[in-house]
Amino acid sequence: MSERIQVPAIFTGFSSRADGGARLSFATQELSESDFGILKRLHQSFGYVLFAPNEFKEEEVPAQDASDETKSPSQRLRAVLFILWKQRGGKGEFESYYRVMMDQFINDVKKILD
Repeated sequence: MSERIQVPAIFTGFSSRADGGARLSFATQELSESDFGILKRLHQSFGYVLFAPNEFKEEEVPAQDASDETKSPSQRLRAVLFILWKQRGGKGEFESYYRVMMDQFINDVKKILD
């Protein structure tokens, strides 16, 4: 099992996201150096959030590592580009916009290659 952490926290807010998800905010009390280190190592990683008024018992926490099987990175990028296309007026065909944006991204990456 990979690293995980359970800390007391206050659920301070949430907001909806254009892709149908939500942004969650929590505030903790002062953390030990060990807990802070775990949070730093887990930063930007995929996982699941459990929240309840009381501490979780070990048997209540899933034993398996989380898997992000909902969308591949390329599917996520396509979905985000679709939202950007809509926000910019949705002119023309999305498929054409998608190909132009992907070509631009590919060229940007090529520029930083050795």
